[in-house]
Amino acid sequence: MRFGLSCIALLVSIALSLVPSFTVDARHAKAGPSQGGQARTVVFIVSAHTLPVAGIEPILIIENGQFKNPVAGDSDPEEVSRFAADYYRKGQEYRVLFGGGRAGTLTVKESTKNMECFRTGAEVTLRSQARLNKNVMALATNSASLGRETGSRRAPTAAERAAVLPLARNAFKQKGVPAALLSTLQTVNLTAIDLDGDSKAELAGSFVVKKRKGGQRRYVLFLLAEPQNEGYGAVLTGYESFGQKDVMSGGNIDAIGAGGIYTERLVDQLDLNADGASEVITITDGFEGVSYRIYGKQNGQWAKIYEFGNYRCPF
Repeated sequence: MRFGLSCIALLVSIALSLVPSFTVDARHAKAGPSQGGQARTVVFIVSAHTLPVAGIEPILIIENGQFKNPVAGDSDPEEVSRFAADYYRKGQEYRVLFGGGRAGTLTVKESTKNMECFRTGAEVTLRSQARLNKNVMALATNSASLGRETGSRRAPTAAERAAVLPLARNAFKQKGVPAALLSTLQTVNLTAIDLDGDSKAELAGSFVVKKRKGGQRRYVLFLLAEPQNEGYGAVLTGYESFGQKDVMSGGNIDAIGAGGIYTERLVDQLDLNADGASEVITITDGFEGVSYRIYGKQNGQWAKIYEFGNYRCPF
C-alpha cells in the first residue's frame, strides 16, 4: 500500500540531503520579522475558500540565503503556537503574488492552530484581482522585494493546448502506458506562464490517463514545456502510476487526477533568487496531507531543488 503523507514527511527530510544546493539573493533573507535573532522570509500558499475569505499556510522559509522547511502539521504544538504568534496576529498584512508578480494584499483574520487538519494555517481576507479555485492558487510573503512588478499567468490558447497534448501523450508512451489507453487522456490543469520575461509563455500542465478494465490504474503526469523552434519541447516531467492497492483503505481511485489526489499540479511561479528567471512551485495532495516541490533551472537543466511534506490529519 502506498504510504500517506504522514509517512512521506519523514522520507522528505532524508531526500532533501540529496537535493542540489540552492542559494537565494541575500536581500530576500533580510525581509520580514526576525525570530531568534535571524531575519526570515516566509512564503505562503494562498488557497480559495469563499472569496474574499481564503486560507494560507507556509511552504518555505528563506533564511541566510538558504531554503528551509517551515512549521508542519506534525510539528511540536509549542512550535506551531510560536509560528502563529509571530505570523498570524489578527490584522497582520502580507503581499500577494500571482504569476510571480505583485497582485494585492491579504489580512490575517485568525490562526487555525486549533483546527486539527489545518494547524499551520490561517484564515485571511484577500484583496486581489486573482480569481482562485481548486487549481488556481496564489502565493503570499512577508518580503518587501520578492516577486516582479507584474506577473504572468493565464489560460493557454487553443494553439498552445494543441501543442502540448502530443508532448503529454509521448511522455506517457515513454513510461510504457499502452497507446490504446491514451484516448482517455484528460487535462487536469494547464497554465501558460512566462518564466523568464521573454514574452514567450512556458506551459505547465497536469494530465491523467485511466485504465478501467482488467484492474483499475491511474497514470498521472506533470509536464513543463518550453518554446522550442516553432513549437514546444518537454523540459521537465513527473510521472506516477497507481492501482487500487496503492490507494489508502477507504480511498477512491477516482480521486486521482481530476480530484487532485496524488496528482502534481502547479501552484505558481516565483523568482526566488532574483536572477530574472522564475522557479516553478507545485503541490501534490495526499489523503493525509500535502507535499510541495520547487523546480529550478541549474546549468540549463530543470531539477527539483526543494521539497516539503506537510502532514495535516489522518484520513
